[in-house]
Amino acid sequence: MPPKKAAPSKTELAKKQKVVEDKTFGLKNKNKSKNVQKYVQSLHQAVQPKPDPTKTAAKKKKEEEKAREKELNDLFKVAVSQPKVPVGCTC
Repeated sequence: MPPKKAAPSKTELAKKQKVVEDKTFGLKNKNKSKNVQKYVQSLHQAVQPKPDPTKTAAKKKKEEEKAREKELNDLFKVAVSQPKVPVGCTC
């Protein structure tokens, strides 16, 4: 099996953020122009790592299975029957 990838450290994230800032430096009115917003967003997506779809799918499937099992347990719960008390008993 290939070795697992370590989570990105703070220094790596800072370097990636710096790359995005350098590429978007000097863009006038970053928040106003639709084309510039699209360009900045594409830069952010290119630099940031994408989540592993298999892990998210497995996690979602597991949560759905737990919810389904809980619902079935609630539906088919065994009713607790109370013992009958004879009339006139002062217990």
